[in-house]
Amino acid sequence: MNRTLRFVLPLTMLALLSFPHRAPAPIIYREGEGFNTGDLSDIEIKKNAEEQFKLAQRYEADGDYKRAGASYRLVVHRFPRSDIASEAQFKSGQMLEKDGKLQQAFYEYQALVQKYPRSSEFEAALQAQYTIGKVYLDGKRVDIYGVPTLPSMAKAQEMFQKIVVNAPYSRVAPLAQYGIGQALEKSGSITATVNAYQQVVDRYPSSDVAPNAMYQIGYVYFQASRETGYDQTAAVRAQEAFEDFLLRYPNSEKAPQAQDNIKALQGRKTENSYTIAQFYDKQKNYKAAYVYYNEVVEQQPASPQATRAKQRMDQIRSKVGDAALQIGAKGTGTAQVGDQHRLQAQADTARRPDFVGPPPPAPSPAPTPATPPAPNLDQPAPEQKPTGTAPNVTPTPVESALPSQ
Repeated sequence: MNRTLRFVLPLTMLALLSFPHRAPAPIIYREGEGFNTGDLSDIEIKKNAEEQFKLAQRYEADGDYKRAGASYRLVVHRFPRSDIASEAQFKSGQMLEKDGKLQQAFYEYQALVQKYPRSSEFEAALQAQYTIGKVYLDGKRVDIYGVPTLPSMAKAQEMFQKIVVNAPYSRVAPLAQYGIGQALEKSGSITATVNAYQQVVDRYPSSDVAPNAMYQIGYVYFQASRETGYDQTAAVRAQEAFEDFLLRYPNSEKAPQAQDNIKALQGRKTENSYTIAQFYDKQKNYKAAYVYYNEVVEQQPASPQATRAKQRMDQIRSKVGDAALQIGAKGTGTAQVGDQHRLQAQADTARRPDFVGPPPPAPSPAPTPATPPAPNLDQPAPEQKPTGTAPNVTPTPVESALPSQ
């Protein structure tokens, strides 16, 4: 044993003196990434935070962002209470960004927000997080084990949500909350999208994005109203949302677009009523047909459909007589407009076994209350018209692009 030590100890000492002091490659766990070695194995360990920070700066100046980031992280790891630890944490995120590792960069900034909330880099870290989230919102693919996959709105939503939770009263919080709505809208969730946009309006009514959020509530319903041809429930909610938007933000640059969308909704409603009237007319259900022809006249009296509807209403009166137009009258006829509620209760033909007409459209889901509670967006659903509606007719709507940040 002693002989062995005589040879081993000198060789060991010689090896230690022959190579500079290097930092090992630590095993690091980062949220959203799992375990990885993280840093390079040939970064020198300096005696104090200042020297380690200056080494990182030299690497950064040379464009070696990997070693610079690793050296900045050593400052945080070895000297977490030093005056420059928070700056080193921020610089670590920047180096990862420059190296194209956005997900890792996001969580480096997240570490700064959590560990150094009083840091002078706090707001800058939040802004950097928002910028990264926006990149994913715009379609950047999510990396899994270094391999880009499909674009992920869930990843963008997660990032924006962390910003709102980290600093709900920060300058970027309204933008992040709006980003949550945008990510959900691209995912196709109507109720969750409306709730997210409503939280922008409720929490940050004076922010620059509040008008855009309120407009988007109407636009989400506007889009939903035409997915199945014509969804009357969604159309009603869309019109109400646009009207609320115009009342609250009459000078918004989106006001003309909202007005055009309301006109489009009204035109579609009139066209839908006229199509339903024609369907009942062909079925010789003159009571129901008369009700819908009259709706066309009331909705848009100057429209071409209204002119045709008036002519057909005169023909129906001549054909069946005024007596047959009374509610409760037997035989083929129609009802007076003021008694539509009773007529609709009698004309529920979709429940009859011999019904051959098309089914009524399924209503769009109403938004659920959010936390903090958002105003109840559910409005009373419009009264059910006699079922067995005709094929839907959809005019070309006026669409709007998502507001740019």
